This record gives sequence, C-alpha cells and structure tokens, in this order.
Amino acid sequence: MQTAVAKRLADGRRLHLHHGPIDLIIGVDGDRAAAFAAATQRFHTVLEELVAELPILRCQKKGDVTGAIALQMQRAVQPHVNWGFVTPMAAVAGAVADTVLTAMLTKAKMRRAYVNNGGDIALWLSGTERFRTLVADRDNSELARITLTIADPARGIATSGRHGRSLSRGIADAVTVLAQTAAEADVAATLIANAVDLPGHAAICRAPACDLDPENDLGQRHVVTGVGGLAGSDVVAALGRGGLLAEQMRGKGLICGAALFLRGNSYIIDPAKTQFNQLGKNVEYA
Repeated sequence: MQTAVAKRLADGRRLHLHHGPIDLIIGVDGDRAAAFAAATQRFHTVLEELVAELPILRCQKKGDVTGAIALQMQRAVQPHVNWGFVTPMAAVAGAVADTVLTAMLTKAKMRRAYVNNGGDIALWLSGTERFRTLVADRDNSELARITLTIADPARGIATSGRHGRSLSRGIADAVTVLAQTAAEADVAATLIANAVDLPGHAAICRAPACDLDPENDLGQRHVVTGVGGLAGSDVVAALGRGGLLAEQMRGKGLICGAALFLRGNSYIIDPAKTQFNQLGKNVEYA
C-alpha cells in the first residue's frame, strides 16, 4: 500500500493530505504549523485503520470494532438504522474529517479550522469567526451558499446525491446536511439523498450496486444509473419524500438543517433562515 502524502498548497494556508482514495484539504487560521503537523501525523495511519476493519464496517449488523474512526462511524449510523439499509460506511468520509480535526485541536491553538474530505467537512470556529462554503452541482453551478458562525450548533457539513462520489439509491442532484459532526452529517445526507426518489417511475434507470462496484456495501440493492424526463409534479413529490425524512431527523435532533436539490427545485430546512442563502427561484422552506 502506498504511503500517505502531505503537501502545502501554493497559497501556504492550506494542506493537502492524500492516501489511496482519501483526499483532504485542510485550512487553518491560527497556529498553522502545529495544526498541520498534527494532522499529518494522525492521517498517516487512517487508511490502514479503516482497511483492517472493512469487513465489519460494510455490514449493517453492528460488529466488534476497535479503531477510533470505526467506532465513530458506528455511533453516527446507529440512530438511523430504522430508516432503511445503512452501514457504517455511510459515515466514513465525515468520520475521517472529524478525526483529523480532533487531532489538530489537541496540538494547536486555532481561531478557525476545517478539514474537507471530498465535500464532507469538519470545522472549528471561535470568537467572531465565520465559515462559508458553496454547494454546487456536477457542472459546478452554484446551488446555495452556507454560512456558519459560533452561534450555530453545526460543525459538520456533508453532501450526497446521484452525482457524488458514491452510488445513490435516489435521484437527488445534491443533498447537503448540517449536523453537529461531519460523520453525523455524512450518514444523514446519504439517507436523505436515497429518499429523494420516485419508486417505480419509468424514467428512472437502476442497476444492482454490485454490478457497478463489486466492493460496494450495498450488494444487490439497486442504485440509480440514469434519470430521464420528469414532470414538475414528479420533482416536487421526490423532494417531498426526502424532505419528510429530513424533517423527522431534525425533529429527533440528529441534524441541524438540510438543503435538497433536484432539477432546479429546492427543499430547505433552515429554522433560522441564516445557514443557507443565495438559493434558486423554486424554493420550498419547511
């Protein structure tokens, strides 16, 4: 297995960590040298830790794991087991981001920091610091802007959907979730994106996940491979299915907010109306 690689980006303010399928971009305001050193040291063994416990992490049934990342993945998934098939792998990207950020916090004084694992982000804020990021579609068109301050409970952001890195059982263009941790946001975004769906619709093509990725944890379960023409009422119905699940999750305190996107329409759960902004025209607020 190749070794982990750490490199500062050209601006000197961000660190790129890469090992196998894991790519992190880390930004720090504060003791940058100490934070980057801590992140690099912790990241060095992350992939080996995950690979060692993959057979258990790919199963829905809870098994015995020992690694800190694997344990966090299981904890993040556990509250969601009654909302459909889900394994700890649904939390892997967020849990890695959380773990590296925690290592930085133990070694460095920082005003603001983030660990971005392919769009799943763990962040730290203090004082009057803010964190801003964009939600974009596969064409890099802006869907929304997120702004978080120390007053917001969310410290994790995750996005899932049909055009993301993982296979999806739903048709959402994107679902972005805010939660207290990145691992918790990661699981919720996956499940909500799966729920944005129209079961049995003739315009939606599906295939067994194992045909597309034999190592995927979904096995024979069908995932979406293509979406044809949809009526406006179809789009609203699909978003409503995902929105209902997101509202249930927020009601149980599992997420802080969510934004669901499909074919130019949005369904937003943002109680304070401050976390998501610059949205498109067809927006429904819960």
